[in-house]
Amino acid sequence: MKRFALFLAVAVACGVPWVAPAGSLLTNPIVFVSPRLLDFGAVAAGKVATNTVVVENAGGGRLIGAAKVAAPFKILSGGSYNLGRNEAQVITVTYQPGTTGSDSQPITFTGGGGATVVATGHVAMAPVPPKAKKPPGWR
Repeated sequence: MKRFALFLAVAVACGVPWVAPAGSLLTNPIVFVSPRLLDFGAVAAGKVATNTVVVENAGGGRLIGAAKVAAPFKILSGGSYNLGRNEAQVITVTYQPGTTGSDSQPITFTGGGGATVVATGHVAMAPVPPKAKKPPGWR
């Protein structure tokens, strides 16, 4: 593969026309996702936050696949895709945290070699009210 890359670099530098061989990366689909970390930040317990990921076919052919994630995250829309070369699609993901703690789950993308995005979030803590001062003489 290194020889082929060197040959390609020399051929392109010398102005030699080049055609991708069948089955090369330029004719096969390649999944590309952005961002690679989907941080929902602090979300109040019982509330739902929404965020998006873009999936793109960075290669050739057709990229056919699906995005999957475990609870408390959920694929709301765009979870399956069928994309031509350089086509992209928005995938909407929701997060509904439990009552305490933080969450992290991989979002897996199939097809084109596969990819993973990490989804994170945590429960927003309710502000603690300040302690009331006792009036003078109060015990």
